Amino acid sequence: MSRGASERIMRLAHRWLGMGALGFLLLSVVTGLLWADAKFLYWDDHYKEKVRPLPGPSLETATLPVDRAIVLAKEAVGGRALVEQVLLRSDFGRLFYELKLRVDGVSTTLLFDAKTGERLSPISPDLAPVIAQQYVRTPATVTGVELERYTPRKKKRAQDAVRVRFDDADATEIVLDRQTGEILEDEGRWRRVHFAVMQLHQLNFFGFEKTLLNIPGVPIFLMSLSGGALWLLHRARVRRSRAAMLARDQSLFTAHSAGEPKEVSRLS
Repeated sequence: MSRGASERIMRLAHRWLGMGALGFLLLSVVTGLLWADAKFLYWDDHYKEKVRPLPGPSLETATLPVDRAIVLAKEAVGGRALVEQVLLRSDFGRLFYELKLRVDGVSTTLLFDAKTGERLSPISPDLAPVIAQQYVRTPATVTGVELERYTPRKKKRAQDAVRVRFDDADATEIVLDRQTGEILEDEGRWRRVHFAVMQLHQLNFFGFEKTLLNIPGVPIFLMSLSGGALWLLHRARVRRSRAAMLARDQSLFTAHSAGEPKEVSRLS
C-alpha cells in the first residue's frame, strides 16, 4: 500500500473516531459544567444533617445493664458472636444501646432499648419516619415507607435500607440504614437532578461503576494516536518537500552558474 493511501485511510479513521466520540464529549462538557457551576440548584445547607433533632432521655436513666444488652445481642444472632463495641446513645427520642458484633467474620450492628430491652433493629416501618423527620426542614406528612436494597453513592455493595418519603415542597426522601438508622442519603427534587447529572457525566449506569467510560475513552485514545501519527506524517511530508525544494534550488543554481559567461581578463 502506498504512503498516500495509508495516510488517506488513517485520516478517514481519525475522522470517524472523532465523530463517534463527539456526542460523548459534548455530554461530558455539558454535564461537567452543570456539576461544577450549577450547585446553587441542588446543594443547599444542612445536607444529611439533623435540622430538627429529637433529643432522647438522659444517659443516666438507662435501666438495662450492659451485660444484659450483650446477652440479648448474642441471643439475637444465635450466640456465635464477638462483641466489638457497645455504645449507649440518646437519639430520635429513644435511649438505646448500639452493639457492634462480628458473626462468622461478618460485621453487624444491633440496637436495643436501654430501658425495656426491646430490639430496635432492623428499623421498623413505624420507627423509620421518626428517625427520618429529623432531616426534613419543615414538618411534613409521610407519604410512603419502602424497604429496599440500596447502594450508597461512594460504596460498591448494596445494603438493606428503608426509604421514607415526605410531602414537603422539595419532595424529600430520606434513606436510612435498616440496621442502625444511620442516614445514607438525603434526596430532594433538585438534588435528584444533581445525582442524574453526576451519573450522566460518569456514565455510571446499570451497576457498571464508571466502566462505561471505556466506550468514549477507547475511541478518544485511538483518535489521539491517529492524530499523532497524522502529525508525524505531515512533518515528514514537509521535510521531504523542503528537501525537494532545496535540491531543486541547488540544481538551478548549479545550472545557472555553469551557463554564465566567464570574464576574460585583458593584458594591457
